[in-house]
Amino acid sequence: MFLLLIACSAPDSIPATAPTAPALRPVVIALNWYAEPEFGGFYDAALRGLYREAGLEVTILPGGPGAPVLELLAGGRADVAITGADDLLVRRARGLDAVAVYAGFQDSPVGLLVHVPGPQTWAEVKGPVATEAGSPFQQFVWSRFGWEGKVELLPTTGTIAPFRSNPEMAQQAYITSEPCIAEEQGETVNFLPSRDAGWNPYASLAVVGGKQVSEPWVTAFVSATHRGWEHYLEDPSMANAEISKINPEMTAARLTCITKRQDSFVRGSAGVGRIEAARFTELATALGSVGQVVSAEGAYIVR
Repeated sequence: MFLLLIACSAPDSIPATAPTAPALRPVVIALNWYAEPEFGGFYDAALRGLYREAGLEVTILPGGPGAPVLELLAGGRADVAITGADDLLVRRARGLDAVAVYAGFQDSPVGLLVHVPGPQTWAEVKGPVATEAGSPFQQFVWSRFGWEGKVELLPTTGTIAPFRSNPEMAQQAYITSEPCIAEEQGETVNFLPSRDAGWNPYASLAVVGGKQVSEPWVTAFVSATHRGWEHYLEDPSMANAEISKINPEMTAARLTCITKRQDSFVRGSAGVGRIEAARFTELATALGSVGQVVSAEGAYIVR
């Protein structure tokens, strides 16, 4: 009765108001390639509502060849850029203010696609090899194994047609692409990971602006992203279904192949999403060996 009397005596001029939900912080993620399983954890976090639970309204922008993700980040048109650790260090050396906060791939998805039978190690490769001439990766490998003047360097074509027509040829490839395409076309292939050659930049690396790295939304983003990758590794079906809608080239068979092949590259040996100082230091040394003067200092947040 006492509560009823208090309620009845409340002034009519005070309106009843329902609590309002806090506004979501908009976050644009710019991918450096098309929608594919290599970004599965980001899509998973968005689809499961993990970003929204963290107070974020996330938009994912698929990329493609030469996608200017770091330019978008620098220009304020993206809040998160997905790139490789080597690209990050090179661009920081040119003045970009950006910091890595989460590594989607522990091990680099780059490597060589080779025929079976064929070389089983990098030291056994005789060539020719198709790769991007002049890239830090190409220069590092040629120097590391003494291929200069011994292994023929061919330009990449964007397809595996030359590879299929030449049983002696090796081709730069990604574990998330060419091996599965080759198998679909009836080829028996092997993949030599670049990590085994000493070249192992983090990939699917989430990078934010240096001035934003200490903001609360970044911590929330990293936490939700990690949960997304953990979910994706357990059950990729939801994210893969969305990826196939966005990118019709990702058929059910190809999605299954890529997801299976990339699993160990995502997990690595240190654990999903980890960033370690030693890895960036090693990468800076590798880049320095091919004339890229870079520094790992301040380029990452250890997690």
